[in-house]
Amino acid sequence: MKSTLTFNAGVRYEYLSPYTEAANRLAALDVNSSFTAAVPVLAGATGPFTGVFPVTLVRPDRNNVAPRVGLAWKPAANWTVRGGYGINYNTGSYLAIAQQLAGQPPFATTATVLGSRATPLPLETVFALTSPQQTGNTYGVDPSYHLGYVQIWNADVQRDLMRTIVLGATYTGTKGGDLDIQRAPNRGPSGLRIAGVPPFLWESSNGHSLMNSVSVRVRKRPTHGLGAGAAYTRSKSMDDASSIGGGTVVVAQNDQDLGAEWGLSSFDQRHRFNADFTCELPFGPNKRWLNEGGAAASVLSGWLWSGDMQFTSGTPFTARVLGDFSDVGRGTNGSLRADYMGAPIALDRPSVLAFFNTAAFTLPAPGTFGNAARNTIRGPGTHAVNLALTRNVTFAGTRGVSVRVQANNVFNQVQFATIDTFVNSPTFGQVLSARPMRSVQIVTRWRF
Repeated sequence: MKSTLTFNAGVRYEYLSPYTEAANRLAALDVNSSFTAAVPVLAGATGPFTGVFPVTLVRPDRNNVAPRVGLAWKPAANWTVRGGYGINYNTGSYLAIAQQLAGQPPFATTATVLGSRATPLPLETVFALTSPQQTGNTYGVDPSYHLGYVQIWNADVQRDLMRTIVLGATYTGTKGGDLDIQRAPNRGPSGLRIAGVPPFLWESSNGHSLMNSVSVRVRKRPTHGLGAGAAYTRSKSMDDASSIGGGTVVVAQNDQDLGAEWGLSSFDQRHRFNADFTCELPFGPNKRWLNEGGAAASVLSGWLWSGDMQFTSGTPFTARVLGDFSDVGRGTNGSLRADYMGAPIALDRPSVLAFFNTAAFTLPAPGTFGNAARNTIRGPGTHAVNLALTRNVTFAGTRGVSVRVQANNVFNQVQFATIDTFVNSPTFGQVLSARPMRSVQIVTRWRF
């Protein structure tokens, strides 16, 4: 628009059709608006509540218009302001839905063979004892399912303090909509809600999310063989979706209280600090030491020392009940949450055997849902330092040798990873695994 202001605008439209099966062998459930009745329905058939279904069982989402806008403004010589807004759509949902629909009766059967202590099941003959029988449908999807989307907006301010040092600050906002929610509408606290209908999962696109983050950074451009940078980010992300950011799919605990699913995102990290540096070692030609040649200069010159470090707070976990008999009988497992007793959850000195205060949680009473919110237990953070030495030696033409010595977790610090948050587990509250300890790798590459 002028020498100090650049503006970009665009729009993307992408259409993806839901999957069909070659012989229309897809099956789902047709439910009424109050989820008090459910009947099986086949691809292209007519249901009593919804009417005619397409052969995909899911109507295509044709509204995926994704605008993009951005600007860069230079109000003064040492200042730069940038901003932008855009929408992105999740185009990978239809395949997972089709795989579920294709595994439904009458196109799939199952068999259950029960043993006991008195009559155990020998593996060599157990499959000969089966008599496959058709079971009821256990999965349904909203025919008006929409592809999830996320809106992202950001603003960035950057200032050049001097020729080689740059300061900056960035705000980023993210809002998701039409995100996946997996529900169990036929599940009540003490049994099934719909008589004669087996437990089933229902997938819809009613979830949403909200994330805000602010980061500050400083960067020294490489001069005199040295470059470095550091950045700190504070953020908070919340959602009520079954899976977001690659997390594990978790069925909503109480289908009659979906509002209770709103909580911290499974990937929420409140604090993140990253730093890195590169340094040319001061040996060899045009350097401070060993600049007159010789055997020592041949060995030590040309090396680049680099490193990075990361310190982050942990991601959150949920206190759950695993393998509850009545929960499994209603078609879910691991979605029942614990009861929160009101005590502080974090410990001043977490250890392997007690990473958080287990007394803050207990099993819910039989026939009730737990009152603990999602993701209230803050998991282990990371504190890693990695270093590397690299040297490139060039011969005639394009030939050369590259040598790199990489050390990860160079100080060999123990870093906890997974913790047990199942309240009925014998290891509840304990650390179950750790991240890798120090490793050193030497890589040599010959170019010709």
